[in-house]
Amino acid sequence: YLMLAGKLLPSLISIQTSSFRRYWMAAASVLLLLIGFGTYFMTDRNSPEWVAVTTEPGQIMEVYLPDSTLISMAGNSSIRYDKKAYGKERRVVEMKGKAFFQVTRNEARPFSVYTERTEVTVLGTSFQIDEQPDGTDVDVMTGKVSFGVTGSETDKVILTAGMSASYSMESKGITILEEEDLNTLSWKTRQLRFNDTPLEKVVSDLSEYYQVNIINKAETPNLKLTATFNDLPLEDVLLVINQTLDTRLAPDPNK
Repeated sequence: YLMLAGKLLPSLISIQTSSFRRYWMAAASVLLLLIGFGTYFMTDRNSPEWVAVTTEPGQIMEVYLPDSTLISMAGNSSIRYDKKAYGKERRVVEMKGKAFFQVTRNEARPFSVYTERTEVTVLGTSFQIDEQPDGTDVDVMTGKVSFGVTGSETDKVILTAGMSASYSMESKGITILEEEDLNTLSWKTRQLRFNDTPLEKVVSDLSEYYQVNIINKAETPNLKLTATFNDLPLEDVLLVINQTLDTRLAPDPNK
């Protein structure tokens, strides 16, 4: 018996060691699999889920965010936001072009809009951002906004209802605008308003609204216009202005 036990004991130890090794290899495989799933889950959960909207030239589109904030987008513009992160701590939107924001008030979660160079932060208000190659303009209709240069804690201004400001790429600074622009929302309202407006400004507003270059073929200095045009074709508007001021406004045939 002792001789038989002596022969069987090494075999039993070998079998137990082999089983123990297989058990731990299986357990390690399961553990690695769980770690892999956990890492994937955490990475996937924290990765952004972007919602992006883009408009074509001349197109106007309205977009509602998850908190019922309304964005009216002008043509050739774009916005995007992270659907997963939006509204958890902050409400953040990135944009290019021109858009009008009507922000649902939430004092616990500020609303911020980032352009390539500037940022606007509010609690709940309505305002327009117009980003151009040479700078960014902000016009506040209601409430109060903070307008600043992205990444700067000092270069900021506070704007209230009726105020406007402009960031210049040339000067790298923000200037508060003194004169009200009656046609800043003309693309949205479909209305052009002029109140004793110099002809040069009239031509500039018409060119931007109709997206054509307008020239005056007559020498008519120091003229001003008071008129309102509600969603009229360009030719009708030019006809009224030319008859009223004795000008010769026309689209530039070379552009």
